[in-house]
Amino acid sequence: MAASRLPSINDQLVTPDNPPRTDLDGMDYARCNALHNYLVESCLAADADGWFDPAAAEGRNATYFSTHGDAAEAVRPRLHPSLAAFLDAARTPDAPLFYFVEGMPGPDDGDFSGLFDNETADNEDEPEDSIVRLYLSHMNACDGKSGGGMLYHQRRRLASFFVHPDDTEYLIRLGKVAVSPTDQPALYGGVKIGNWEWRPYGDGQIAGCVAAWHRLRDAIEARRRQSGGATVDHDGDPPPSEEPLLTPAAMDAASIPDPSFVRAFLGLARRPWHIRQIAPGLSLPPTDASAFAAAQPFTHLPRRIPQWDGTAREGIVPPVYIFFSDAGAPQVDVSDWRSSFRGYWDDGRRTVPDGIAFPSRVPPGVYSECVVQSEPEAAEDAFRLPLPFSLYGARFSSGDEIKDRAADELFQHGFKPLVERGRGVWSVGPHGVQGSIEVFKDATVDWATYAIPSSW
Repeated sequence: MAASRLPSINDQLVTPDNPPRTDLDGMDYARCNALHNYLVESCLAADADGWFDPAAAEGRNATYFSTHGDAAEAVRPRLHPSLAAFLDAARTPDAPLFYFVEGMPGPDDGDFSGLFDNETADNEDEPEDSIVRLYLSHMNACDGKSGGGMLYHQRRRLASFFVHPDDTEYLIRLGKVAVSPTDQPALYGGVKIGNWEWRPYGDGQIAGCVAAWHRLRDAIEARRRQSGGATVDHDGDPPPSEEPLLTPAAMDAASIPDPSFVRAFLGLARRPWHIRQIAPGLSLPPTDASAFAAAQPFTHLPRRIPQWDGTAREGIVPPVYIFFSDAGAPQVDVSDWRSSFRGYWDDGRRTVPDGIAFPSRVPPGVYSECVVQSEPEAAEDAFRLPLPFSLYGARFSSGDEIKDRAADELFQHGFKPLVERGRGVWSVGPHGVQGSIEVFKDATVDWATYAIPSSW
């Protein structure tokens, strides 16, 4: 694709080795311009035939000030010099700038859609003209819930909302948001905004989760050896093979969709050699294809569900039972409409259509997230841990109490990839992490240990 020939902006991204500058009076407009204009050029490149010439693209795209002319010049005195410098070089996009972003507001479009958001400034007791609306949100991408776009405080040098250019580039590199020709349908039938499409997962997310799994595996193995486990299970044998958690044949037998995030993860993640249990009461999936398939509660269900209004929910990626609980562990009730899984198989009126054998109870353990790949903001890179007991006292990562919500809310705070619990909280013995599923009840008294820290 021509977009692959765009100039590199690696030196402009905020990283631990390239942190934000703190010695500036105002916005780091040079960095912000590079990232903003990169998005504009990405759209042009996606629609270009053959070679993409950034110099030619530069010549046929006006900047914010040249586009709005006298109206923009009239507000220049109300802008911090660094912000004015950004708008002097920020090219006006011909199409949505990003999946979440419609574009940039006009200088005199009023308090609710113009450059200055004095309504918000007044509500927050901030000085007039202190809050600038740099980008307008694209309501179709955000299902009408995104608010007023990206706001920038000129004096505090703070921005709110998730459309900062750094974040957009991060989503692109993960493969979560992809750029493609405007007239090309989105992959999996998903939502597309101009050149930008939201995908249920990206290659970068697969790689990150596989790497996290291998770190977890290695950490358990190291502690297993420290516990004295190195004297068991043929530790003198040759190094372990590169056997995946599950073979393609086992995943085919279980009807795991191809392609899907969970299938990619299970095929790339390596199976530990000695470890059996990766968390209290949770073990590796069986290698036998028929045994793995027979244990799946959801993958045999239909992927198209008729709705009461004559439409249909299509393209369901069902939850896959990944890490198994011990035989005989109490089962989890998933028949309630609040269950994270049941709603995907109802008819829109909280009723499962006749003929669909949705299970009422399932084994506890780790399941992949259930999604419809074509829905807005679908995220396959997530997991659920249904547990057979209440979790009063446990909390989400936000600190809010789980209370009486669905039994699969532990470790949830939104869509996050599978991560390792590397704090040494659980004991490790010769065969891996020790303890039964009951250990997770500790979340009711030590909730912080059972919450994935937020990264935002």
